[in-house]
Amino acid sequence: MKWIKLTAFSVILLGMLATFNSCEKSAEAKKTVLYEKKGITMSGAQVVPTSASNALGTIDVFYIKGTKTLSYTINWAGLSGAPIGMGVYGTAPAGFALSPTTPLQTISTTGLTANGSRSGTLLVDGVVVKEEAVLSGLYYIAIRTAAYPAGEIRAQVVFQ
Repeated sequence: MKWIKLTAFSVILLGMLATFNSCEKSAEAKKTVLYEKKGITMSGAQVVPTSASNALGTIDVFYIKGTKTLSYTINWAGLSGAPIGMGVYGTAPAGFALSPTTPLQTISTTGLTANGSRSGTLLVDGVVVKEEAVLSGLYYIAIRTAAYPAGEIRAQVVFQ
């Protein structure tokens, strides 16, 4: 009888340990599958060369490894005028810039004003846009205006 009770107790204990272990694995998998950063600051100080603009903005970014999709929401206020260009650029670390006319992805500026927001997605295809570069912060988003054709505000897409 003792042996049966001990066996039953052992089975229950092993079942509980397996449950805790699988929860831990699920949590770990979720950590490495979804990357998220909210409130990345956009400013003229991050543009190369820097802009004297007082405009500010924020970017919220989400990257899902399974779908290879980078989603973003850009909010801005106080631009010198309506955006004439907006895009996702890379690869370039903070402090470096690429030509403002050659973004990896052009973001539509139709109907936008000096204050606004825009959302979109970018496919991380592994050829043009590489996952390692996305996760290393080598892409940035910039907004250009007539007064600042090289860029009025900018921010690096970082997940740290």
